[in-house]
Amino acid sequence: MKWMQVNRIKQVLLLLLGVFLVGALTKPDLAYGQGAAAARKKKPVKAERLVPAAMGIRTDKLGNSWNVEQNGNLSRVGNNMMVNSGLSLYINNQQFYTYQPMMTADGAEYVLHSRQSSAMMGLQVVRRIRLLEKQGVMRYLEILTNTTSNPLTVNLSLRTNFSGNYKTHITNDGRSNAVLLGARESGLLVMPGSNQVNRAFVFSLCSEKSTLKPSISSQNKYALNFQYSVTLAAGQTVVLAHAVSQVPLPHSFERKTMRRLFRPVALARLQSFIPNELRKLVINYSGAASLEGLALMGMTDVASLGVDRSSRDTLAMGEKTRLLGKASCSLLKIQTVYGAAQIPFAKVAAIVGGNRGRREGARVFLRDGQVFSGALQVKALRFAMAGGGSMNLDVEKLDRLVMAKSANEGKWEKTTVAMMETYAGDRLALSDGAGLDFSGMTPWGALHFALKDILWMAPQEDELVGHFVEFKNGARNFVYLLGDELKVDAGFFGKQAVKLHELRAVVTRASVERKPAEDASGGDAEVVILQPYLKAGGNQLIIGKATDEQLKVMTSTEVVQLRPEEIRVMKNISDELDLDREADCVFRFELWGGGVVTGYLSESFLSMKVRGEDWRVPLRDVQELVTPVPQLGETVRKDLARLIRQMGSVEWQVRERATEDLLEFGYMAKSILQQEYQSNGDPEIRRRVGQVLARLGP
Repeated sequence: MKWMQVNRIKQVLLLLLGVFLVGALTKPDLAYGQGAAAARKKKPVKAERLVPAAMGIRTDKLGNSWNVEQNGNLSRVGNNMMVNSGLSLYINNQQFYTYQPMMTADGAEYVLHSRQSSAMMGLQVVRRIRLLEKQGVMRYLEILTNTTSNPLTVNLSLRTNFSGNYKTHITNDGRSNAVLLGARESGLLVMPGSNQVNRAFVFSLCSEKSTLKPSISSQNKYALNFQYSVTLAAGQTVVLAHAVSQVPLPHSFERKTMRRLFRPVALARLQSFIPNELRKLVINYSGAASLEGLALMGMTDVASLGVDRSSRDTLAMGEKTRLLGKASCSLLKIQTVYGAAQIPFAKVAAIVGGNRGRREGARVFLRDGQVFSGALQVKALRFAMAGGGSMNLDVEKLDRLVMAKSANEGKWEKTTVAMMETYAGDRLALSDGAGLDFSGMTPWGALHFALKDILWMAPQEDELVGHFVEFKNGARNFVYLLGDELKVDAGFFGKQAVKLHELRAVVTRASVERKPAEDASGGDAEVVILQPYLKAGGNQLIIGKATDEQLKVMTSTEVVQLRPEEIRVMKNISDELDLDREADCVFRFELWGGGVVTGYLSESFLSMKVRGEDWRVPLRDVQELVTPVPQLGETVRKDLARLIRQMGSVEWQVRERATEDLLEFGYMAKSILQQEYQSNGDPEIRRRVGQVLARLGP
């Protein structure tokens, strides 16, 4: 009998331990990306409801079977699957383990928290894994959080073992047995070595433009290892996204075939399947994302000189020699293509000299961010070493002289309205933006704007010509500038004429001083746009009004005619249906008056009015058309006002009918009802308006 009692006690203790672990793993996480101290000050993100995971074999809509094990590894299913243990996660060469696998309450996503180990001290790791059944894709998110007060460098590996050896691996650009992914490469197709296996595996490891790409190593074609090196600042959270799919064996590896195979797993297509709070933390995905401030001017900054700045000046000679001390100069002049300028030495951040004839000219970096190149004239340029002794410096022989940082580092002069960088590497402070106007052409129409309208303008990485422009109102457009030259007031050099083809980038004061707003949960809030806008390919956002009188939507049964002002959201769902956008596009229309329409448009273009110009946007370029605020006609406004008055009628039937009639207007009535709820003095009307708003939802 005693042994029975002991066993019961053990069972109770194990049950309590399990309950404790489940409770610990399902506690609300603080906002991603916050350090411990910062997190205590932030409002916690709303808790995600997790339940113990039901692991096992799942089948997608394409007929592929997937078996996810407790630690997130892909296990073999039957004899027709070449992967034996896939995408095992290793952190600093130590395998990821979890105490208790969890999943979201709807069962759609596994959420696996790390068990702490010596390799993960100060590092919190979470794996989120989701099977996209319709696409036949297993999507992974590796979430790393540095909980320490110091930077951490992490070696993250994804290891896949195969049943037998694989035949070869090929990048999406058609290159075999690569050890590093190139500029246009984002993943691998792995071909089986056995003739009895009829499925290959496609691994998506990064985006093509990403600066973080894995190294690839193979162990006698029995295993593949994808390894990333990630550095996290104190308190920082980052996300590494990747995906895998099973595909029929291709008969050729030409570019068109490879593009089709990799299309479902491309990270750009998987962004909508990543939670919003994690999407902006993904470090191996890079589209045409918006940049901020002087980061757009990466060609010319002091950091590019390869010298770590300290509290003292640094005299650099070659790759390794660094002398610390104090530099001084009684006179510094520079002759540039814009003329000559005398520069106070206190404003200098760095000087790059001729380096014994290895460079054609000199360059001066100012503390406010300006950069000038040309011929230097100096007097009494000296360097006093910290340990004693001093030397006279000859600009012709000088390599690099980098000054210690000061309190004025990066601060613009009060008169500076923008910085302009040229392709030659000069960066000029513009003292007056009045009358500085630009004209250009977009793929869809003409675009005219002034310096005062924009935040920044810079070239796109993958385009030889043209600039990407972000406007203060939230618009983002790609434009080919037209004209010969710009008339600018260039500070030290006065009035100048800069050839338009020499212009690389412009950053305005508004961009440098802009601080991201925070939403209620502590995260970054997006810019609120109240005008109609269109999201287009290449991360472009067009602010303008659709000018077609009617759009003809061909549904499965009939043609529905919609006026643009009736449409709340028009979304291209061709990708969701896995359709080729080069063919006809399918759109879903959510209407202000309630209801949804899905179908093809009879038109080939969407007509818009943008900054006074007529644009024609091909439907294949349209991602989403949004009207944030309903465009109400006079008749609709009168009907809404009448129904609101009737909600205060002495007759109950009239009040009830008016309430129901208002509901039929749907979102179209929401803005007016919100105003009435705030201002109407009739308690009955306010009560009923509140009921309608509650039923309309957020």
